[in-house]
Amino acid sequence: MKKTIILALVFLGIATLTNAQTTILEARGKGLGTVVTVKGIVTHGAEFGSIRYLQDNTAGIAAYGTLVNAVNRGDSITVTGTLKNYNGLLELDPLTSVVVRSSGNPLPEPIVLTPVQVGETYEGRLVQINHASFNDAGGIFAGNKTYGITSDGESVNIFVKTGQNIVGQPIPNGLVNLTAVSAQYSFTSVGGYQLLPRDTNDIHKTSAIYLMGSLNNTNFTKNELDFSWITNITGTTEMYYGLSAADVKANYSSGTEASTSHTIALSGFLAGQVIWAQAFSVNGTDTAFSKIIPFATISNSSGDIKSYFTTPVDNSYSAGTSAIYVYQGIDDTLIQYINRAKYSIDLIIYNFNNDNISNISNALKAAATNGLTVRVIGCGTTANLGIKELAGSAVHTFIGPNEYNRAGLMHNKFILFDTESADPNDPWVWTGSTNLTDEQINLDANNVIIIQDQSLARAYKIEFEEMWGSTAELPNAANARFGSTKKNNTPHEFSINGKRVESYFSPTDGVNAQLVQHINTTNHDLNIATMLLTRDEIAAAIAASKTAGSIVNMLTDVSGANASTVNTTLLAALGSTNYVFYGDPGIMHNKYMIIDEGAQESDPQVWTGSHNWSAAADNDNDENTLVIHDATIANLYYQNFVTLYKASNGVLTGISLNKASGSSSLLVYPNPVQNGNMKVSFFLPSADKGTLQLIDATGKIVAEKAVMLNNGENILNYAFPNLHKGLYFIKLTTTKAVMNQKVLFE
Repeated sequence: MKKTIILALVFLGIATLTNAQTTILEARGKGLGTVVTVKGIVTHGAEFGSIRYLQDNTAGIAAYGTLVNAVNRGDSITVTGTLKNYNGLLELDPLTSVVVRSSGNPLPEPIVLTPVQVGETYEGRLVQINHASFNDAGGIFAGNKTYGITSDGESVNIFVKTGQNIVGQPIPNGLVNLTAVSAQYSFTSVGGYQLLPRDTNDIHKTSAIYLMGSLNNTNFTKNELDFSWITNITGTTEMYYGLSAADVKANYSSGTEASTSHTIALSGFLAGQVIWAQAFSVNGTDTAFSKIIPFATISNSSGDIKSYFTTPVDNSYSAGTSAIYVYQGIDDTLIQYINRAKYSIDLIIYNFNNDNISNISNALKAAATNGLTVRVIGCGTTANLGIKELAGSAVHTFIGPNEYNRAGLMHNKFILFDTESADPNDPWVWTGSTNLTDEQINLDANNVIIIQDQSLARAYKIEFEEMWGSTAELPNAANARFGSTKKNNTPHEFSINGKRVESYFSPTDGVNAQLVQHINTTNHDLNIATMLLTRDEIAAAIAASKTAGSIVNMLTDVSGANASTVNTTLLAALGSTNYVFYGDPGIMHNKYMIIDEGAQESDPQVWTGSHNWSAAADNDNDENTLVIHDATIANLYYQNFVTLYKASNGVLTGISLNKASGSSSLLVYPNPVQNGNMKVSFFLPSADKGTLQLIDATGKIVAEKAVMLNNGENILNYAFPNLHKGLYFIKLTTTKAVMNQKVLFE
């Protein structure tokens, strides 16, 4: 009996020693899978989710799990958990015990480092980088997004998580002192070390004067660029500009008066020219600089835009121009463009294989043999059989990094023809979602958009040559930039034949944030055909559009490709008849969105390109995206969407009318409404009956009336003299349609 008791005490002693409290530095030196108990001060709260970083006077470490959800900044805790490596980060997971010993303790002083010193030694600790500048200065912080900072020629990444109060704030211009938790995530960059600022207070501006937002190109013509910016205090109005980032100081212009609101008009440029500009304002001994940003004048090109689809279209929904279904012929269409090129072809593609399609490699080789400069970039993660067929020819090729040397994919799909031709009607930009393979052209659901514009072609050429590593015929691998090493260095705004066109590249341009912002502009209808969706913030924006009264129809490839939380959100908001999954053979590979196609007065637009709606596309991949603001282009894509959606058993809520018969959108005027008096007009192809509702911003019906409707145009007069000021929604429901429109009462 005594032996049993003694043996039990021995085991108890071993267990106690195993979980004895140790310093964090000693704990970090133990093997993975070891259970340790440490004590430290927590340096943040819920900003990063169910994880807390704590540190003592020896080191720092992360503790992950729901047991830390109630732990706050300044808490002294004792935590027991198992050492685990999560994508390079050493953390305690799972946790078995978290005890808050005291609260409100002073935080450890940040350790001042340079970017190259951020590493394993300081993982889990508060650090500070001084005299740092943001690579994306002038933009807007997005959630779940990596940003690069530079200090004294050294660089490191920071990561901003959705839900932090940093999201939506301007990315500072000029120098800042940055405080953050030093962390690691192996897929963000080489080595994976990154900094996690906790809130806006961790970004300390070092100058008395600074820009309050981005440098804006408020107006541009073929020969003029007008700029504006705002500073926090009064300063001078000055600007440098040149034909490249390197020679931005070649020219100088200034305004006449000191102000907080600054404007400068620059003229004398050529049509279709890219100009690099840097604004600055001086107050005493301090100067606020903008980032050096490129802008483009309007070109002398025709601005012709063509759209093609690899799956059928329904021309009965045409508003005047029929969409084009190219049956297994995108390859032949591309070869025609290659054969017509006069001077140059720049092709960059994720996947390229000539099996069972017309031989595009042969067309490229023939062009190069005829004296054209032909440059081709492929992705190092695919077989690139079509590029391999170019070996030994006059075509110059370059394969981007493979999965062992970078985090993401070279996923672009664009081709440039005759970018620098003296004739502005020669340059074309070919892009969309289509890879150059048998399945993508002959089976999968894809789109191609082709734009004749020299300004846009030159912007795309900047992006191409950043990955090419050279402006010459031959690539320079030493200078080539892919993924997170690239810069935000292309113009984003264009005017093409009177149409507003936006251009974005990943991962530099915060494309997912742009996507959410564009979804939020929806006033009437939102139709989406995208391969996958894994980001909750995008799903939330789509659901919010539905809640606000917009018609929303969404199609993705298969439910399993989407995040489970996304499926839950969208099914709850849209229902299974308006959130559907592709039913035809092949892959629903499109990545397009059509906004307000049914409301011409509300900026109809199309979003398309190579960018999947995921974190990888936003943070790691090389991607390209276009937004075309034009009712005709929106209707062309809608003619394709209708076919895809119906074939997948989707129900076209509220927009099932034949578009050729007339508009089915509501027009409310005046909007904003003055003194409660307004008119509501709309077109119907046949007499009908319906219900008109006025709904407030909370979804409450504040007025409702049954109406008898005529064939053709209907105009209804209403007066709401006692209505509170604010945002409302007009909703008309007939037996054949549902129409919505936002209206503001003043």
